[in-house]
Parts: sequence; structure tokens; C-alpha cells
Amino acid sequence: MSKTPSDVPNYRNWVSRKLIFTPIFLGIVTAVFTVYYPWVFIFPPVFLLMVLYFTYARWIFSPKGKNMQVKLQSFILNEIEWDGKGEGLDIGCGQGSLTIRLAKEYPEASFTGVEYRWQVADISERNAELEGVSDRVSFQDVKTITTLPFEDETFDLVVSHLTFHEVMEIRDRRVLLEEALRVLKEGGVFVFQDIFLNGKVFGNIDPFLNKITEWGAEEASFVYSCDFESIPSAIRTPFMVGRMGIIKGHK
Repeated sequence: MSKTPSDVPNYRNWVSRKLIFTPIFLGIVTAVFTVYYPWVFIFPPVFLLMVLYFTYARWIFSPKGKNMQVKLQSFILNEIEWDGKGEGLDIGCGQGSLTIRLAKEYPEASFTGVEYRWQVADISERNAELEGVSDRVSFQDVKTITTLPFEDETFDLVVSHLTFHEVMEIRDRRVLLEEALRVLKEGGVFVFQDIFLNGKVFGNIDPFLNKITEWGAEEASFVYSCDFESIPSAIRTPFMVGRMGIIKGHK
């Protein structure tokens, strides 16, 4: 018996349809304007290339394509060195995909996912129920991740995936990692994947790692996950995952 849409977890594609339909609309509009302003002819081909690129990128991230959303999350899972007992936190959990994978990977632990960009706790909880881990997973919609709603040293594991760079309310995104370390227990493990090689957002990586140790980390190291061979060249661009890396360690 085939599954109905309501029986399938809803993990949205990171390449939204908006990135496809917006250049389609702009391409049509500029094509019309070429009648009155011939110099505008340079824009429709550019928008067409954008449509083709983001359509292909959406397929790359889709389960029906190369399923890169799952593969990029696997980079985090592969770097976790943890006994799998206690409580874990996923900062910027989206629809709960990584949080739920963690719960499946570590059946003796419980996990909390927090999301500030969208109101998705209901969707995430439904996904956890469909995946059979709802008894060990909870989700919260929060207004910000600059101040997490948890006491100091609450979690044994803290992870985050491509979230910190999205926070526009503060200039120095590095302090988000300081806040993440605040809620991590002494001896706890952290693994964060983001576009850490974007110097305009996070600065140089070596001073950043030194800063993390000043914030209480016993050890911090960097992994160039953007260089992994499983990533298609089409999304190794600077505005996709070409500057992605992993900061990991323990407190």
C-alpha cells in the first residue's frame, strides 16, 4: 500500500520555489520591457540561467535527486564523538530533520530542537511522530537564538546546521557559538556546520577557534566539509556551500 502525503514526513527543500519563480517573473517582465527599452535585452537570458540553476539545485537537494540535504547532515553525524547518553540540542532545527536523525542514531538520548526563522514546531512534532521518535524529541519555536531559553550547562550535545549565518539581528555571528557553548555541559560535545569560511560573517577561522576556547571549550577544531567529494560541483559556489565547514570539539 502506497503512503499518502499525510503519512510522509514534511522536510522542505532548502532551495525554495521562490528562487525559481521570482526570476521567471522578472524574466517575463524584462522581456516585455525590451520592446520599449532595447538595452534591457541583457536581463532575460540572465534570469533564464538563474531559473535553470536553481531548478537543478533544488533537484540536487531533493530526495528524488541527489538528496544532498540528508548528505550534508551526515557530515555532522560523522563528526560527533559522544556516548549517546543524555540530552542533545539542535539549534535551527527547521522541520526537525537533523533532530530526528539524531534521535534515531542515539536511542538512549533525548533531543530538543529550536527554530527561530519559521513557526514549524507543529510540523516538526508531526514528523517526529511519523518517524517513531516523538517520545524522545521535542521542538520549540523561539523568537531568537541570541539568547537560548535554557539554563547554563543543560545539554550533553549541541549541534547546529547552516543556521548561525542567517541571524541578521546581530553583526558578530560568532557570539551565537558562545551562547551555544553556554548551554553545553562541562565535558559535553559540540558540532556546528556553517559557512564559517565566509570571512565577512565569521572572520578568520584560526582566531575564531582560539575565541571558542576562551569561551570554555576544552578543544575546538575545524573540518573543511565544503571539500568533501560527495558535494556536486554545481553547489560548491560561494553563495551555496562553497564556504561551508565544521567546528567541533568538547567543553
